[in-house]
Amino acid sequence: MSSEIIRAGRTGPLIRAKGIGKRYLGYAKPHHRLLQMLGRRTYAKEFWALRDFDLEVWPGETIGIIGKNGSGKSTLLQMICGLIEPTTGEIEVNARVAGLLELGAGFNPEFTGLENVYLKAGLLGMGRTQVDAKLDSILAFAEIGDFVNQPVKTYSSGMFVRLAFAVAVAVEPDVLVVDEALAVGDAYFQRKCHRRIQELQEAGSTLLLVTHSTDAVERMCSRGVVINAGNKIYDGPVRGAISDYLQLIFGSHVAEPVGQAAAIKVLGETADEAVATLLASGGADVLSQRSGYNRDEIRVGNGKALVADLHVVGQSGVPMLFPGQPAEILVKYVFKLPLGRVIFGMQIRTPEGELVYSTNTFMESGEAFHYEEGSVVVVRWKFNAHLIPKQYLLMFGISQFDELGQDTVAIDRRADVMVLAILGDTGAAQGIANLQAKFDVETVASVGSVG
Repeated sequence: MSSEIIRAGRTGPLIRAKGIGKRYLGYAKPHHRLLQMLGRRTYAKEFWALRDFDLEVWPGETIGIIGKNGSGKSTLLQMICGLIEPTTGEIEVNARVAGLLELGAGFNPEFTGLENVYLKAGLLGMGRTQVDAKLDSILAFAEIGDFVNQPVKTYSSGMFVRLAFAVAVAVEPDVLVVDEALAVGDAYFQRKCHRRIQELQEAGSTLLLVTHSTDAVERMCSRGVVINAGNKIYDGPVRGAISDYLQLIFGSHVAEPVGQAAAIKVLGETADEAVATLLASGGADVLSQRSGYNRDEIRVGNGKALVADLHVVGQSGVPMLFPGQPAEILVKYVFKLPLGRVIFGMQIRTPEGELVYSTNTFMESGEAFHYEEGSVVVVRWKFNAHLIPKQYLLMFGISQFDELGQDTVAIDRRADVMVLAILGDTGAAQGIANLQAKFDVETVASVGSVG
């Protein structure tokens, strides 16, 4: 098939942006705006929120748009939704677009929720008769009860999102644009929204999703776009987008090459033997030579310390376990500089990006660590592999609390670095966790015929 996706008799992109940019003018003092209008001299300072940006959106795509705060993501979506005009370039939209952008966009705070349903739906192209036909389903989805008859200025942020989302999906748009709005609702509502989004995707709708959640992008999207300082720096497969985004956030480093002189040693079968060998092998970064290594790992951090080696105890070091089996994974960390406020972390994910388990040493013990330059540390991660037989991906990392103890800085974070195989027959069980459920069927006395 050609690159042009043809769905529902439609050929060509739903949205085409060519060289679009958005410029804002700032003034140091309010009266400078008037003086510039009088032509005295230039007082304005230019700020380009987006510049020379190209994008094509095809039917049926789900695109994750990611970038740091202030990168231009929301500006792009506002132009797609027709809320603002580009300063330069052209944007062509050949679709019905429903947007969930900043909280309350398209709502009049003085109107009741019910009045705003008709207002918002009208802005999205629905007539009053169409809204009447869908009103019951809209209100049932929003679940705000009698508040629908109150002015929306009295609503909580969660109620705003519920009503706005209910209207947007009722329109059954060709393109649904979501800008972090779903992060406001509670877990129940978020699940409800995601289920509705899946239904729209299955029906052929296109989704543009702006989020800081790489999990959501990996789980929901077929394509990723990364924006930085108003420029598009990546557009392609999701894995590459996530890698570029994480490098923007956390930085990156290149590990020292491992030559033949640093060939890895065979580790013992017992944990104590393996720890001794790991410690004795020095500071070489040899994890990429271990069995089960995933060459498509995502590695970010400033490189002041390294996740340098890994060993799964038993199975000759091969990362294979059986459901419920006690597991012990040894991870070697090498400190190139002295570091304080250090925490070690691990994660298990499915190949689809769904988080199975995540923890770190501070969560488990409330303790942060300090190490001198040249220190070699082995952390023993122990857990029971209560997982359904399939393949999983492991992440191991080392981070450092900032001086306030609030945020963490990635030192070396190796996501999806190792493939972990859980062996065996899944039987009829489905999901991720293997809870090894048992059951008893009780025999009861006859109660006679049931009329």
